[in-house]
Amino acid sequence: MGGGGRRLVPAAFVVAALVLVVAAVFVSSAEAETAAASLRGGGPFDSIFAFGDSFTDTGNNPVVFGWYDIFDVVMRPPYGMTFFGGLPTGRNCNGRLVIDFIAQGLGLPLVPPYLSHKGSFRQGANFAVGSATGLNSSFFHIGDAPGANPFPLNISLEVQLGWFEELKPSLCETDQECKDFFGRSLFFVGEFGINDYQYSFGKKSMQEIRAFVPDLIQTISKGAEARAL
Repeated sequence: MGGGGRRLVPAAFVVAALVLVVAAVFVSSAEAETAAASLRGGGPFDSIFAFGDSFTDTGNNPVVFGWYDIFDVVMRPPYGMTFFGGLPTGRNCNGRLVIDFIAQGLGLPLVPPYLSHKGSFRQGANFAVGSATGLNSSFFHIGDAPGANPFPLNISLEVQLGWFEELKPSLCETDQECKDFFGRSLFFVGEFGINDYQYSFGKKSMQEIRAFVPDLIQTISKGAEARAL
């Protein structure tokens, strides 16, 4: 959901929407059998690392909007009212998101937002940010005049993967340690792409939008396939 046109989304609708846009979990082929067994109850994951936009963001959004001095509507009621005691958490929802249900289903804590969490990330981190794009934000600002709308912000998939790389040294040191640690981790790549199109409508022609679709698909695919090591 883009930064300029937010609206409250009931939890049930978010679940349905994510099913429709296929918010997917990606693991390496060597770990696919282990992952499948874990999801069936054969052995829980130890941590979850998530990427995406507002469908997955569990609290990075307020921090990023603060960087740009932009009012963040999700930090007021009724956001958070159906599960978090009426207290907004930065989620673009009045309750839990799909990533929350996955974490609870695996017996793990709700995945903490990377930019605002002050504790340990040993059980996972969420790098998703509401209004994030798949393509880098600079692509959408070509030709912008001074003082133009700041959206999309610099929180693309590539940026989120960069945050993940920054975090890794605090979780493991050697290649073997990282292989062992992330081999027990679930990587969740949530929805990407909606904002890329939303920011383009009104600024680009349909021909121009169609032209960048292959690049967008390739960017998301490469990001989803990125290995932990």
